[in-house]
Amino acid sequence: KQWYQRRVRGVDQSEQLFADAIIAPIIEELVSKENLSNSGLDGMYCQILDALPAATALVLSLTSPRKDNELRSFDFMSNATFPTIVSKICTKTPALFAAGDPRQFQRSYKETMKFISGFEKLCQYKERVVNLRQHPSYKNFISKWSLPIYFQIRLQEIAGSFEHQLLSPFTFNTQHSTETHSTESSDDEYQLPVSEMLELCIKRCWEEDVLLKPLTHRFLKLTLQLLKRYAVWLSEIPTSSEELIISDICKAVHDSYLIVDKVPELVRTLTADKLPAWDQSEILSISCEDILNSIPVLADYVTDDVIKNCEKALEQTQAVPRLYRRTNREMPTEPLGYVSQLTGPLESDIYNSVLPLAVKQEWCSRTAHQIVTRYSETVTEILVSLRKTEDSLAMLKRGRKAVQTAATTTTYTDEDRIRAQLKLDVAELGAKFDAMGINKGEEFEKLQNLVAKR
Repeated sequence: KQWYQRRVRGVDQSEQLFADAIIAPIIEELVSKENLSNSGLDGMYCQILDALPAATALVLSLTSPRKDNELRSFDFMSNATFPTIVSKICTKTPALFAAGDPRQFQRSYKETMKFISGFEKLCQYKERVVNLRQHPSYKNFISKWSLPIYFQIRLQEIAGSFEHQLLSPFTFNTQHSTETHSTESSDDEYQLPVSEMLELCIKRCWEEDVLLKPLTHRFLKLTLQLLKRYAVWLSEIPTSSEELIISDICKAVHDSYLIVDKVPELVRTLTADKLPAWDQSEILSISCEDILNSIPVLADYVTDDVIKNCEKALEQTQAVPRLYRRTNREMPTEPLGYVSQLTGPLESDIYNSVLPLAVKQEWCSRTAHQIVTRYSETVTEILVSLRKTEDSLAMLKRGRKAVQTAATTTTYTDEDRIRAQLKLDVAELGAKFDAMGINKGEEFEKLQNLVAKR
């Protein structure tokens, strides 16, 4: 045991002597604020790596970790060379580890990792590399780099930009964006600035001057959080305190489908050499599901708003009987103007919107169905009231028949004229639906039959 202790002390003393006599003078000359300023960090590291082979060649050849080598217990690279280098770096350039300037910190960290990789190659043997990575000086040097603080700064920068845009999600503020969207946009372009900002922020997470390998999964989490935040914003649009414009909501839905279509492939491209494929496909699909699940709320809001805007036109339908009752007007030959007002909000807010074609067709059919249902209810009320009036008039006529010597009959009754007008209006409504490519369905056929029968 005493022999072993003396041997260990001998090894330690030899390594320390090597560090003090050989390595320290070289590092003392190379590691300085002046050299760092003149050569840059990467240049300083290269100078160190260039100087080490000549200084360590002899001890490396004598202390190879072969089993038959009695000097294999010596490790001058891990126990002498590396501790001396990092000690000087920590002492003479402490500002190197400050995360206050994230751009400089990121560059310095990557250059340092490149230096460590180069140093490990100088160790020549895997056993020596393992020893190096387990050495306290190595772990302490790595811990000097405040990666959590760096990430928090980037988080505030990236997420803060997105949150700021959410304050005015429908407004393009920059001149570039205004010029870009001054003309009609194509289907593969974002319609809202908040959607553009989402993609920019996701790209920012994976840019070379932002990402650090140990933080890869944190930036992946941030990417997913940005997508989730977009989904939450979508779901909260109907409850917003701001005055909402239907065209803006349609733009948000357009962008949502575009994001779901573009972003998964975008993230796969950005992370191709950084994450295994299985690590992202499922979680990205979940994030996209969150966005798609927010759309039905918007569909309800738009549909309800369009129907609400049709109410005035539906009220005008009630005036149709007054146009013909006891007026002896000619039989109608044209539909009334309220029909255009009835379909106007549907056409302007949904059919002419930027919604994807399939979504547009679905929303148009859905809204048209509600319009037909409301219109059928109104027409039914008119016809029921009309029938009652006509029955009352018929009873009066039968009561007076005995005293009438001659009766002047007309070809058409008021009910005939009113029904004819409603029939024309319904036909016009159907024509407008046809022009928008809307499948009218059974409800519309029932409406046609309603106005046609006596």
